[in-house]
Amino acid sequence: MIHAIAAITMLAQQCAPEIATEAVVPLVVTESGGDDLAININKGPRVRAASIADGAALVRRYMAAGYTVDVGLAQVNSANFARLGVTVEQAFDPCTNLRLASSILRAGYGLAIQHYTGLDAISATYSLYNTGTLTRGFRNGYVGRVWSAASGMGTIQTPPPIPGSASASASAPTATPASAKQGIAEASWVVGQIDSSAVQVFK
Repeated sequence: MIHAIAAITMLAQQCAPEIATEAVVPLVVTESGGDDLAININKGPRVRAASIADGAALVRRYMAAGYTVDVGLAQVNSANFARLGVTVEQAFDPCTNLRLASSILRAGYGLAIQHYTGLDAISATYSLYNTGTLTRGFRNGYVGRVWSAASGMGTIQTPPPIPGSASASASAPTATPASAKQGIAEASWVVGQIDSSAVQVFK
């Protein structure tokens, strides 16, 4: 089923309340286009599932063959299933999938704020989600695509410069390491819904 942005937003609010919808929805749009049956066989063939049962069978087949597989709305990687305590079928459930993505994003943000501040920390979190590294997602274009999706939805006016890019270098100094306390103060939306009385990163 393809979910519209409004439906993804509602699901994110219900199922991943620890992460602001402004963070989750652009990621989901970038990852799956809102398709809760989306499957990506990493370094493998393109496949399409007709149902959760069909999708689970495909995922298990390719996992058994040594592939990692990205599943569902937020394209959660199969390498996380055992650690997060879910079955393949559960990973396809939209609410469960967003809950898993929330857990991965929060862990990534905890690492990112040790090295970056503000929006750079958020960009690094997206890079970690996509590649498992703080910077590879800058170079492969993934982080830029997520910010472009956010811009297209109106949650930000323009995508921020990507750390280390020519535009970032021209507009601001290279991001400097920050303590966790500084990072959370500058980008608190990542760990909860935006407080309407506070400065909003995206508005």
